[in-house]
Amino acid sequence: MLHQIALALVLAASPDPAAVAADSARAEEDLRTTVLRNARDVRRCYEREGLRRNARLQGTVEVELTILPTGVVEHVAVTTLGLEGDGARETSACVATAARHWRFERGPFVVETVVFPFFFAPDGRRLTSSYASNEPAPVDRNS
Repeated sequence: MLHQIALALVLAASPDPAAVAADSARAEEDLRTTVLRNARDVRRCYEREGLRRNARLQGTVEVELTILPTGVVEHVAVTTLGLEGDGARETSACVATAARHWRFERGPFVVETVVFPFFFAPDGRRLTSSYASNEPAPVDRNS
């Protein structure tokens, strides 16, 4: 009987394994994989909503996502940097809509807010991202 009580006290004093693991952030590689998997949708927004309205439209769009531990995107905010003129607003709205449907890996992660920059240019490159090039990694707003 004494062993059972001691075991119960030890288990009660131990931290919950799920709570301990929930302190982790997603690996950069996992974020990169999800962004690359969805890059076609972002490119499509630029081509259909932006370039159709303005053949010279170019600039950077930053997509800020709040990602839940379930992998669901809870919040999306899009900032356009230098993307001005006809088609900029429509491109940003389309990217925001697409990003709301992105799904990240489910796991014991904290709620994260991450910013993904995309550079659009009409010269055939059309879309680059920090995940499609050697640019710096996304900004983690939780730090």
